[in-house]
Amino acid sequence: NFYLNGRLQFSSIDEHIYHDYLVAPVLAGSARHDNILIIGGGDGLALRDVLKYSPKHVTLIDLDSELIDIFQSPKQHLNTSLAHKISDLNKNSLQDNRVTILRSDAFIKINELLKDGQIFDAIIVDLPDPSHPDLNKLYSVNFYARLKQLLAGDGLIAIQSTSPYHAKNTFISIGKTLSAANFPHVQQYHDNVPSFGEWGWTIASKMGASPLTRLNNLEKLPMQHTWLNLDMLKAAFIFPNDFYQNKDSVGINILGSHTLYQLHQQAWQDQQGIN
Repeated sequence: NFYLNGRLQFSSIDEHIYHDYLVAPVLAGSARHDNILIIGGGDGLALRDVLKYSPKHVTLIDLDSELIDIFQSPKQHLNTSLAHKISDLNKNSLQDNRVTILRSDAFIKINELLKDGQIFDAIIVDLPDPSHPDLNKLYSVNFYARLKQLLAGDGLIAIQSTSPYHAKNTFISIGKTLSAANFPHVQQYHDNVPSFGEWGWTIASKMGASPLTRLNNLEKLPMQHTWLNLDMLKAAFIFPNDFYQNKDSVGINILGSHTLYQLHQQAWQDQQGIN
């Protein structure tokens, strides 16, 4: 198990389930995989799976330099046994010469990518939950609108979106916030990751067919994943009948509002019996 600031980030037992769902839909539904952007993911695990799709180039932005150092060069920072386990887990993805690592605050760094006129075929946002005000801005309409400008017209964006069971309104708010950034087709999906319980993701297209329509047109996933197959993925888009019945009352996370942070805090306080 790997913990960051006291919070479980992944377990080697089932991280493949989480990362299959994060990576497979967005890359299977995108027209090309030449140039990919990952925001967060400094452990190299999402990157490991992205590299299976043979991209020409991947840009990874993560603020946590210490995290990157540990997972990029584990032998320099960990005992031999643990270093071998880390290398085996992420397949040394952070050392791949197709990867550019930017140790920066993504909220600021993407402005430089926009100035450079960069366009990405797919974008994967693999950030921790919005459990701190500094993370909240990376789940805002402002941030998503700028990511939209970086996305190719026929590309997709995928976002880890916390638990639709434990933090339902937070999950719904992420989808609504992405829609407010003028993504025309925003869809959400979920499945059980044993270490975390029920977990969810959000995916959107900039134009053209919706993500699920694109997946429905496939006969199988273009790449074999550890856990996921196409039938399982399609089923993950199905929610209980009443899941979204209170959607209209859930707020959108505008920059400076802290809406999502407050929803997330409230949800986990309720789960822990604090209130």
